[in-house]
Amino acid sequence: MRGSTDLMYLLTRAERLLGRRLATILEAERCSMDDWRVVSVLADGKGHFMTELSDLAFLPPGSLTRLIDHLVEENVVYRRGDDVDRRRIRVHLAARGRRLHDRVGEQIRRSVADLPVDDELLDRLAELITVLDQKVAPVSILQRGKALT
Repeated sequence: MRGSTDLMYLLTRAERLLGRRLATILEAERCSMDDWRVVSVLADGKGHFMTELSDLAFLPPGSLTRLIDHLVEENVVYRRGDDVDRRRIRVHLAARGRRLHDRVGEQIRRSVADLPVDDELLDRLAELITVLDQKVAPVSILQRGKALT
């Protein structure tokens, strides 16, 4: 019988196996999966508030704050006050972070090139995310064509 339990298992299993594949690449760059998620979100160039970044990178606020502090020290990201509300802080990708994203992203693209991932699968997953979480705009998050990077 196939159902929601099978779906959850299959998605979790796929995520874990893909994570193992990417871990080798990330370890060579001294980059954790959490680091990579943050860098990938910030690669859109918009800068993100900590609350939004916490949601998109799947990290609790306290853990994200410590991670951002570390990435600032490494000159991968920087913080800047919001133009509209100076009390709010936006996090942006620094030039070093952009180079990291470009370099690692290319390695990841080569590593997953053999996987059976096409636009139809990405569209179906984006649709599933939208149904599960109405506040998510999956196409902007996935950056069509750059879903894994």
